[in-house]
Amino acid sequence: MADEATRWRAQFSDFGGRSYLDCAAQGPFPQETAEEVRRALRLKEHPEEIPDTLFEELPARARAAVARLIGCNPASIALGPGASHGLNLAARGLPLRRGDEALVSQGEFPAVLYPWLNLEADGVATRLVAPASGRIVDAATLVGAIGPRTRVIAVSLVAFSTGYRVDLQAIAAACREREIFLVVDGAQGIGALDFRVADDPIDVLAVSGYKWLLGPYGSGFTYVSPRVLERLRVPDANWLVIESARHLNRRSDPALKFSEGARRFDAPETASFLNLSALIASVEFVNRVRPPTIESHARRLLDRLLQGIETTRLRAASDLEPARRSTILSFEGPTLDDTRTIFRRLREKGVVVALRDNLIRVSPNIYNTPDDVARFLAAAAG
Repeated sequence: MADEATRWRAQFSDFGGRSYLDCAAQGPFPQETAEEVRRALRLKEHPEEIPDTLFEELPARARAAVARLIGCNPASIALGPGASHGLNLAARGLPLRRGDEALVSQGEFPAVLYPWLNLEADGVATRLVAPASGRIVDAATLVGAIGPRTRVIAVSLVAFSTGYRVDLQAIAAACREREIFLVVDGAQGIGALDFRVADDPIDVLAVSGYKWLLGPYGSGFTYVSPRVLERLRVPDANWLVIESARHLNRRSDPALKFSEGARRFDAPETASFLNLSALIASVEFVNRVRPPTIESHARRLLDRLLQGIETTRLRAASDLEPARRSTILSFEGPTLDDTRTIFRRLREKGVVVALRDNLIRVSPNIYNTPDDVARFLAAAAG
């Protein structure tokens, strides 16, 4: 593990001397991404150097990099400013009717919930599913809540506060059997987990670029399954996804003919030089390191943390079943005040973690080492 960390650690900053264990909040740029941003910045300083082909080439390179990451055809990838772009695309574009219902787990990240609540004026209801026990809504509970009006299940691949990895295969099988759409927020898993979209029949997968993809804030992508591509309405007539409008040296045909594939769902101004150049560099970096390597390294660090946590007043609040674990673990103290006190002490002693749902969330990546774990344990113990 030390060799793996040493190999990649030099590609990142020194985090100001802190132990940065909060990739679930913001993933840091690798050096090559920062260099790519500087090259992109020059294009705005010297616009005379911007080739016309860049507006097509940058999005194409981004789609190709993302497609390699999740194992799909680049034509299934739409580019946007984050996971919310894809989640709202699903809510606004899927063929839902008055009386239909979306199922969402209680405690879901707000970005997963609110696009469906926004459909209430159209007569589409959102039903929250409570956990059968504890704080986790597992696949069996979610599937068991399916009713005659259910047309969509929206769920996170990995829960933002506990790192719980949902059983997508079980949910996807139930959705296919009942002809229900499956919409997945992959923000806390894609880039850190060994994941191929073909393994689970997902209809829409929305991913932000600034967490485990190590890209810039305001970047992301959406996978649109070929199964729903033609059934998904294009909510925004972005001129760059209209076939005739993209050819500026020809008289524009007023016919509304969208581009082939999922690019018709791209957000406006997709070819943002700074953001898209950075996203491409970061995703290519993650592809080179490989998500299985990242997952294995992070899990070993978290295992080390679990082994030493009894020296502190913390206890694991995450599900520790191997199949349900991710690259996030959360901890809590004997009381809420204890949890908050330990969180503040960690921060004061240079250990950067997050407080989510009143749990101390730890999310390491390939740049972290056993020394970061030791520092956490020492600070948590006081």
